[in-house]
Amino acid sequence: MIKRIVTAGALAAALVAPAFAQVPVSKTATGEPSSPVGFVQKENADDWRGSKLIGASVYGPDNASIGEISDVLVAADGKIRAVVVDVGGFLGADKKDVALPFNSLDIRRKPASGSIDKIKVSYSKDQLKNAPSFAFSETPTSQTTGSSVTDKLKSMSPTDSGLKR
Repeated sequence: MIKRIVTAGALAAALVAPAFAQVPVSKTATGEPSSPVGFVQKENADDWRGSKLIGASVYGPDNASIGEISDVLVAADGKIRAVVVDVGGFLGADKKDVALPFNSLDIRRKPASGSIDKIKVSYSKDQLKNAPSFAFSETPTSQTTGSSVTDKLKSMSPTDSGLKR
C-alpha cells in the first residue's frame, strides 16, 4: 500500500514539474524571485479601469458637457485605440457615436482616489456634432472554427427545417 502511495506521489510530481518549469519568474534586484513574468498583479497609479471610463462624462475646452463614454475600443495589439462618446441629442434624439483617440483625453483623478474627477478634450461640442459618426462592425468577429448555426440554416432546404414556401 505504501509503495502505491509513494509511486503515485512520484508520478504526480513528475507530471507537475514541467508545468512549473514553463512559467518564467523574474528576479528582484537582490536575486529573489518575484512574480511570474507577464502577469499583472496590481493596478498602477496611472492606470484606468474600463468600468471607470464607461459612463464618465466628457467635457470640452469651455467646460461644457459633450457626452458620455459608451464604449472602449481595444486594438489587436492590446492598446486602447479609442473611446466611443455619445454626442449631442436630448433624451436620445439626434444622438450619435463619435470615436475619439484615447490619447486625446485629459483624464483627471479625484485627489487620493481611484475615481475620475473630469475628462476633458480639446474638441468643442459643435466640432463633435460635425465629426463623422462611428459605426460599430456588423460582422461577427468569432475566433472559432467550423460552420456556424447560421451557415447550417442557410444550407437547409425549406422542407428540412419544417418551413413552407
